[in-house]
Amino acid sequence: MKTKILFVDDEPEFLHVLKSYFSIEPYEIQTAGSAQKALRVMAKIPFDVVVTDMSMDPGMSGLDLLQEIRRTDALLPVIIMTGVGTIETAVEAIQSGAFHYITKPFNPQDLEILVRRAVENARLHRRLVETENRMEGRNGYVIGHNRRIRDILSTIDKVAESEAPILLTGETGTGKSLFARRVHKKSRRRNKPFITIDCAALTETLLESELFGHVKGAFTGAISAKRGLLEEAQSGTVFLDEIGELTPSTQVKLLRAVQEREIKPVGGNRPIHIDVRFVSATSRDLNSEIEQNRFREDLYFRLAVIPLCLPPLRERGDDLPEFVAHFVGIFNQRYKKCVTNISPTVMQMLARSPWKGNIRELENTIERAVLLSEGDTITRSLLLFPDSNSARDTDQEHEQGPVSLKQAVMDAEKNAIVQVLSESGNNRTEAARRLGIGRRTLYDKMTAYGLD
Repeated sequence: MKTKILFVDDEPEFLHVLKSYFSIEPYEIQTAGSAQKALRVMAKIPFDVVVTDMSMDPGMSGLDLLQEIRRTDALLPVIIMTGVGTIETAVEAIQSGAFHYITKPFNPQDLEILVRRAVENARLHRRLVETENRMEGRNGYVIGHNRRIRDILSTIDKVAESEAPILLTGETGTGKSLFARRVHKKSRRRNKPFITIDCAALTETLLESELFGHVKGAFTGAISAKRGLLEEAQSGTVFLDEIGELTPSTQVKLLRAVQEREIKPVGGNRPIHIDVRFVSATSRDLNSEIEQNRFREDLYFRLAVIPLCLPPLRERGDDLPEFVAHFVGIFNQRYKKCVTNISPTVMQMLARSPWKGNIRELENTIERAVLLSEGDTITRSLLLFPDSNSARDTDQEHEQGPVSLKQAVMDAEKNAIVQVLSESGNNRTEAARRLGIGRRTLYDKMTAYGLD
């Protein structure tokens, strides 16, 4: 496959020289006489590297072009060409994310060396990012292409760097804790503590002790002082799970912690300053709780600066094949199995299920099926659904034969790409952003699925 290079310069003769030198195997060259034209070309064609002049007239400079590229593609390497008098600006470009710079006049061979290094570096970086994304999917539920999920992930990416408290709502088992971890991972606090506090698991006294700490002798059994988890999480993120279970008195103390960034240990008088990001979650309807005077309205508004409602699994039918394949892969490895197919009947049954326990219930269902399987296919006899033994399902299963899990996931991914391209007016840059992948990754998938 040829390396695609975009040269950007407002001097036509110079572009002609570059194109003449690089118009040999293994390169495919495009040129643009301005940064604006370069952006229009990039919206239609995927490139492996961009080489741009720093100073161009009129309008956008090479640095402006670099910043626009970084807004949509963090991995596309950009090489800056600059005159001797603008070296300081070129160094600024490096600090802004350019791969390297080269001063004019230069030997084309030197530029070719830079281009090769940039492309190799970018390909390695993409592989590392894709591996990291696969690991994230393997260890959590933040996977799938459902439109509501894409919108939630997009919002998280926008607000993660802020200090705004986030409230995650949704039914039990929808993966609220994993979305909370994504907030932390995307924030500037990513290398600091992430502490989860289950507000439903402890009595009022113990919960307050866990949250705020206590001094020696504060209550029976407090034989020594203890730091609270809000203090332990300094500079990090606190995830308050099932926030709707807090008692009124604990809500008052938490309101002060969120509002004033201060806590007082149980039995103590000295306030302690805290620097934490609050992410909360609940499966309760807090608006209803507020109307019945069971949850403080002022605390709700403090915690729900960014409210995000996670959809139940039954409303994410387009993601079901990916979840099934995801869990099959986990339990294949855990139980030394080799399940690769699923009967059409089983997939239909899974699609019809209300999934009151959501993703957690699906995980348990797939774990049981993989554990009990004796071959490479999940059949309806491995499920404990009420209609799993019907004769009609049995006949249909034998007639249709098993479906490859890999193919089911590919079909779902292809459909998601087609849908997002349609929604974005075939703007591939916007489609890649909505899908949460790089433009190059999108182009590769479109080629693989015959969509280009």
